Amino acid sequence: MAEDPHHPGSPTTGVGDPAVAALDTAAVVVWLCLAVLYLAAGRAAALRGRDALPLRHSIAWLSGTALGLAVTAGPLAHAAATSSTGHMAVHLVLGMVVPLLLVLGAPATVLLRAVPARVGRAYSRLVRAPALRLLAHPVPAMLLATVPMALLYWDGAGFALLHHPALGPLLHVHFVVSGTLFTYAVVGVDPHPHRAPARVGAGALVVSIAVHGVVAKHLYAVADRDGLPPDTEQAAQLMYYGGDMAHALLLVVFCAQVYRESGRRFRRADRSTEAERCPA
Repeated sequence: MAEDPHHPGSPTTGVGDPAVAALDTAAVVVWLCLAVLYLAAGRAAALRGRDALPLRHSIAWLSGTALGLAVTAGPLAHAAATSSTGHMAVHLVLGMVVPLLLVLGAPATVLLRAVPARVGRAYSRLVRAPALRLLAHPVPAMLLATVPMALLYWDGAGFALLHHPALGPLLHVHFVVSGTLFTYAVVGVDPHPHRAPARVGAGALVVSIAVHGVVAKHLYAVADRDGLPPDTEQAAQLMYYGGDMAHALLLVVFCAQVYRESGRRFRRADRSTEAERCPA
């Protein structure tokens, strides 16, 4: 298989390449299945007489699956296989934007409305398992999302992994899974039996922003090293500014949730005070 002159060892992405066609097909199947299963669960919940969730949840989930499909199959995915800047764009979308949209889709809530009570109880026992409780905590979830990213991009040495025919797609899976876990731990709208206090989520979010910025700046500083792709500097800039934009979206959602929850607490406190002043 021929090599790209700017990315030694990276495969070409010709339309007739069977490996490329297989990866595209797998990506299409996965994202379409996620969209169809979500819609099917919503329909099943309606048939069971459950109230429909607000339309914004469906829009968020379907937008996330559509965006994930757009960057993992077709021209954008092919560009990412031969361009560090293209890969960085895919990384930002899969690791930050798509997870936020998927989490805002409230998939667990949709599932619980669609299944019998015994399945819901089994799900509740599952999410209370110690391992899942640990992964859904903001600090471990943040480490899972940032530490591999820092090792991969710190000095550009990991760029070769991005173009590996097997490890490249696995990295995409890691971006989505780790990003979704972290986003759920910080701003998840689904039931969370052991949600950490808002201050813990805020701290994890601030550390995540700091790590992302430091790694991007360091990658920019070493971009002129021999052996690195010629567009490493552009990739580092995209990582820095694009990461800030994605984190800004996450911060907006986080602050909106904290504001709403604070309002609920104040209203409950006001009602309690009023009840004490005017006993029945």
